[in-house]
Amino acid sequence: MNPSSGCRASLAAALAAAVWVVPVPASAETAVPPSATAAPVPAEAFFMPAKLRAPALSPTGRWLAVLTSVPQRRVGILIIDLEGDEAQRFIAASESADVNWLSWVNEDWLVFTVADPDRRDNEPRGSGLMTVKRDGSESRMLIQRSRAAEDPFQRRKTLPPRYAYVGPGPAGGDEVVVEEWKWDAQGDFSHAVPMLLNVVTSGLRSLASDAPRGVDVVLDGLARPRVVVDERDGQTTMHWSDTGRAPWREISRAPSLQRPFWPVYVDGANQLFVSTDGGGQGELRRFDTQTGKLADTPLLATPGFSLSVAPVRLRGSEELLGLDLLTDARSTVWLNPAMQRLQEQVDAKLPGRINLIDCRPCDKPKVVLVSSFADRLPGEYLLFRPAQDKWQLLGEARPDINPRRMATLSFHRIKARDGRDLPVWITRPATASDKPAAAAAVVMVHGGPWSRGSHWAWHADAQFLASRGYVVIEPEFRGSTGYGFDHFQAGWKQQGLAMQDDVSDALKFAVDQGLVAPGKACILGGSHGGYSALIGLAKDPGLYRCGVALAAVTDLRNLYDMHWSDFSDESRRYSLPVLVGDRVKEEARLIATSPIEQVARIQAPVLLVHGGKDRRVPVQNGERMRDALLKAGKKVEWVLYADEGHSFERPENRVDYWKRVESFLGQHLK
Repeated sequence: MNPSSGCRASLAAALAAAVWVVPVPASAETAVPPSATAAPVPAEAFFMPAKLRAPALSPTGRWLAVLTSVPQRRVGILIIDLEGDEAQRFIAASESADVNWLSWVNEDWLVFTVADPDRRDNEPRGSGLMTVKRDGSESRMLIQRSRAAEDPFQRRKTLPPRYAYVGPGPAGGDEVVVEEWKWDAQGDFSHAVPMLLNVVTSGLRSLASDAPRGVDVVLDGLARPRVVVDERDGQTTMHWSDTGRAPWREISRAPSLQRPFWPVYVDGANQLFVSTDGGGQGELRRFDTQTGKLADTPLLATPGFSLSVAPVRLRGSEELLGLDLLTDARSTVWLNPAMQRLQEQVDAKLPGRINLIDCRPCDKPKVVLVSSFADRLPGEYLLFRPAQDKWQLLGEARPDINPRRMATLSFHRIKARDGRDLPVWITRPATASDKPAAAAAVVMVHGGPWSRGSHWAWHADAQFLASRGYVVIEPEFRGSTGYGFDHFQAGWKQQGLAMQDDVSDALKFAVDQGLVAPGKACILGGSHGGYSALIGLAKDPGLYRCGVALAAVTDLRNLYDMHWSDFSDESRRYSLPVLVGDRVKEEARLIATSPIEQVARIQAPVLLVHGGKDRRVPVQNGERMRDALLKAGKKVEWVLYADEGHSFERPENRVDYWKRVESFLGQHLK
């Protein structure tokens, strides 16, 4: 090692130097508004790939792998010997592909996936799965990205794209868990079959040949299948095995949208723990697989939030160390007292942040990887050696972002017009005036709609808008997940109705609180958020000066009539009628809440954006809306990214989109 005290450098420079020692700030500095002459932070700093991401310790903690790039090279894997005996190595996937994810298999082998954002052909291609030896001497493709013969990675016998990585295999071995996706005669996903794949020999063997078929499987700490979940004919069925082998027995059967619990993990005592959601909070409870009963007392409860939790285990062991939890922010609930003390030590060093720790070995950690972030801090990665009380900064996710110029993110629980609880996130820039007459707002609506919008962290889109002086309002409207089953259920069949009222009520709250000025707001969103932007302009034309709709659903009837990549026949038959409505019996409501049928009510200018290869929301949604707006004499700007799908794969297109948004908002809000 050749540490240098007090220096900060890019990780690319670390190719020639070992990990360096730096002073660790005791806390984040107070946000300050930029001077009147300060140039705005370039859009590229927000939306180009992070300079450093996905650091991962090897099983023993000797090696660190991290994704980064070096000049004139694609994003690849940097391997660092934390004991300093071997030189660092940079491993690239190819001259045209970026590595976008990695995981250690054992001390000698890693697996990773790739993306090639510069590709311009229309052929569907997935991430595949590749493996590489730590020293870069051997690599091979394990799962194909496509069936095209010209795929340059297909040099050996590989699995077809219908296979996918699931997780690590048994500790100390060369195997990982994959699953094979099966399809029915109609081309819809039917079930998945878990298997073990040897990354060295490419050998494949069954993991649960005697298990009932299902769409999901829960593995224990020894990579044995313990719960198989199936969804069919509107019902969710769960089967349990005491040993990971036959016999299997059914432990639950219920309507899929109203299942009483969801399996989370199996502990070292062979007990199944499940999440329940009701009464305004999520709970983690033990489920007795013999009696079929839930424990009376929960192990963990999250009032106001659904339970979003994952086990943190001692690698290759059934021992449970803690639980990775998401409420308003990410955190870890440690069940191991030593890990709790370690967390407290890290948090004391880095106050005011979320500090996620990964240790090797966790029973007596000699090295701890800390991922540290906050609402104004995109992320820093540090190494901590408890025995020496030694800290090392690996690097920053986005070194071009100055946290002091970033905005603060706050969480509010307000009341909607009908009295229901309404969670709202507000990003307020350092430049925001305390006088509402000066503040303009962007209401940013999340996609889904049956998903969660935000949590306390740094988010590129909201921070970019805030860097341009806007207060960003993000409502978690009814129908959003993550805030309890009641909040989710309250949004059923409420697209364009109460769900949209929640969006308007969030803006009204910000106005009433003096955070923004009346009449100085635009609405923006993608996918369902794009739908919300358009129907919001029609439903509440006096609220918004403009709207931005990316990949927007423009006709709710299309959900039933067009091919959608993520809507199976099962969804159309059993989920959509409950969540959206009956295609025939409730057609009048679907028409009344479809933007394409409400064009006459839209008064504000619209920026309409779509990807030409979008399979989730086919581009016809955007084209028909564009034509209808033009025919009605409305102001519309149409942008087509012909080589993009439902989301941006190419960083340059993402940057271009947000620059267009900046210009459009500037025309209508400033």
